[in-house]
Amino acid sequence: MQETGVQNVTVKTSSFTGTENGVRVKTWARPNNGFVRNVLLQHVVMNNVQNPIIIVQNYCPGSGNCLEQVQASRLVT
Repeated sequence: MQETGVQNVTVKTSSFTGTENGVRVKTWARPNNGFVRNVLLQHVVMNNVQNPIIIVQNYCPGSGNCLEQVQASRLVT
């Protein structure tokens, strides 16, 4: 419950070309009070990007032994 969220992230003047993922934000897959807020994407250009913006609210690295893991939420632009 002590994990903090993701906040105050800024991505400026960037380009992604021919990539699988563009901008990706992840928070932990465990019961906590986590959040994602104050994310600014400014002057970001994406060409031929399979998943332009991904917010994973239940990220589980490594072996996958996290509680309440779910699939990523994808935003299509």
